[in-house]
Amino acid sequence: MRAFFWAAWLGLCSTPLLAAPPQGFSFAQKDWELACDNTGACRAAGYGVRRGEVSVLLTRNAGSEQHLTATVTFAQIEHDIPADSTASLLIDDRDFGALDALDESHFRLDSDQTTALLQALTNQRKIEFTLNGQHLPLSSAGSREVLGKMDAFQRRTGTADALLDKGDAGDDAILPATPAPEIIAAPVLHNAQPVPLSMLQRQKLLPILTPLLNQRCDDWQNQAIPAADRQITLTALDKTHSLAQALCWRAPYNDGYALWLVDNAQLSKPRLLTTEASSYADGAIVFLHKERGMADCITGETRVWDGKTFTPSLKYSTGMCREITPGGTWMLPTFVSQVIPRQQKEADNLALRTLYNAVLKAQKSDPELSLNKVAEQFPLTGHITDFTLTYADDTLITTSKPSPDISDDEWQAFLRSSISADSENGKVSFTLIDLDGDGKRDLIIDSYVGGTGLFSYTGVLKRGDDDFAAVNGSDSDNGDDFDAGVPGALFSINGRGANQWNHWVKINGQVYALWYNGQFGEDNLYLLRPFSTTSQTPAVTVRYRYTLNSIRSPEKDQPLTPSLSDGDKADLLRSLEVMQGSLLKDRPASDNDAPICPIPPGTSADEADNYYSGVAVNYIYETVAYIPVWLNGKCYIGTIFSHHGAYRHGVDAEITLSSPREDEEVIGDYLISGLRHVIAITSGWKTREGDNGMQ
Repeated sequence: MRAFFWAAWLGLCSTPLLAAPPQGFSFAQKDWELACDNTGACRAAGYGVRRGEVSVLLTRNAGSEQHLTATVTFAQIEHDIPADSTASLLIDDRDFGALDALDESHFRLDSDQTTALLQALTNQRKIEFTLNGQHLPLSSAGSREVLGKMDAFQRRTGTADALLDKGDAGDDAILPATPAPEIIAAPVLHNAQPVPLSMLQRQKLLPILTPLLNQRCDDWQNQAIPAADRQITLTALDKTHSLAQALCWRAPYNDGYALWLVDNAQLSKPRLLTTEASSYADGAIVFLHKERGMADCITGETRVWDGKTFTPSLKYSTGMCREITPGGTWMLPTFVSQVIPRQQKEADNLALRTLYNAVLKAQKSDPELSLNKVAEQFPLTGHITDFTLTYADDTLITTSKPSPDISDDEWQAFLRSSISADSENGKVSFTLIDLDGDGKRDLIIDSYVGGTGLFSYTGVLKRGDDDFAAVNGSDSDNGDDFDAGVPGALFSINGRGANQWNHWVKINGQVYALWYNGQFGEDNLYLLRPFSTTSQTPAVTVRYRYTLNSIRSPEKDQPLTPSLSDGDKADLLRSLEVMQGSLLKDRPASDNDAPICPIPPGTSADEADNYYSGVAVNYIYETVAYIPVWLNGKCYIGTIFSHHGAYRHGVDAEITLSSPREDEEVIGDYLISGLRHVIAITSGWKTREGDNGMQ
């Protein structure tokens, strides 16, 4: 199923900003090839020793700590891969176990299998994949050159992250990921069909079009081609523009069309766009080049109408001509983008403005600000059905329809979708609701997975003709460390190591998941549109300051340890006030060159390191700041931590006092708290942060 890969690479685009995006490129050596795109992601494809047998794809995102993933597929030119097929990896005749089936034609290697494959490639060992017991050798010819190019492009050479030439160089120079550029697609007339030119259009256009056709289009007057194929047509683009189209050239397996952009009010001034187009439909010009009739190797480009011109949105190939898959074996892009309909962008901006205004209004009557109450102002409406099902070993306990409010058509579509989800207790919750306004109810999946983070996952599946399916590419992974928990994963909630919640809302008729992530001094409300692939999200950010005037012992009704004189307490309160202007999360990563306490003369270099940070805290807390605390004339380091700004009539925070001097240890803890007040409310589009179950 090639659709898996056409969706999967979309998930690679959700990444931090980069000032100068990398330039994509492709490279081939013997039986291996490489394509790296403008986000920094690289994909290396290798093929079997013999044609028409097997191919493997190695994928790695840009950025540090990114795992290499491996997927294998088998030839499908003459016949499909049988249902319920099994595949495995063998190296030097040693069986490394069965591969996980991703769909009916692709299998994933786990981290151990991927490591073994990589080592075998770099050491020229015998590699075989099996399909239903048939041994199919993989070629390693050219793999070292390709993997070396991947390392070089992602600037990993000489680091511990390198695939080939590992070293002890730091990872600071590794190529960071960059988001795919955003293209706002203008409204177009959908399903517009080409029509012959009217008499007036012929009078205006032919004097301009004909000379160029005669000059640049070899097959414009080729009598061997039927006249119906060579006529000039006009296709409505939008309310004010059309596309003039004519066959320019015809070659084995490929056609090329000339396209002109025509202003309907100025027919005599058409603008030539290309003489190489394969087709136009619904605002996109497609360029395809098939290497041969079976179309197992294609290069392509798509350009999208933005209201002024057609801008490139995708450039790719589908791999070498190795008789693996009709339509191409892999999706190997060198340029990707995020295409967003203008109506969607405008609707999301309006929803963001509505949410922002609601937060502003709430803050005026509630200075401490309860964002839950803001979320409740936008309840879901429409036909909504909630139900819960029980699974055992990824299989439904019963296939009986759980609610009469579910139509027979919806239930059959649900069963055809073969939905399963991780769950600590086997129970998975579902909601049927129209998420995108197309008149058909889609599916929300909620499952409590548990684990050390007490994670819950939420996914969304879109209703198609016959089933429910993921469309947002979020199931693309980063190796075995990633587990989306549910199909179509949209977000997770960390119940222990974060301060998070979600609320489904409807704003101006559009359904969003309102995802909240709290920190000390800052709350973020993100509006997640189901089925959207954008790397940035509309968000409202609220910044707070606290009146930290409560200091007490962690032990109920016990005195402070160590005790504080009135002067020491006043100094500590002043330090807590100053600290709020320089929280750790707001400081650049490089801003750690000042000691917290003064370093006494004669202190050794090793001991001096103790003066730059405080104590390590449990993962369930956020380290807020380090401050100097003076007691009886001696400086101690105060490590301030919080349960991510959790707030209930006062912020949840604590300070641990430790000594930087090696002959002293932690000397005590204080609980600190105080009321908050809003100091800033802003809105805009930003990369969603804090979803550590999904990132």
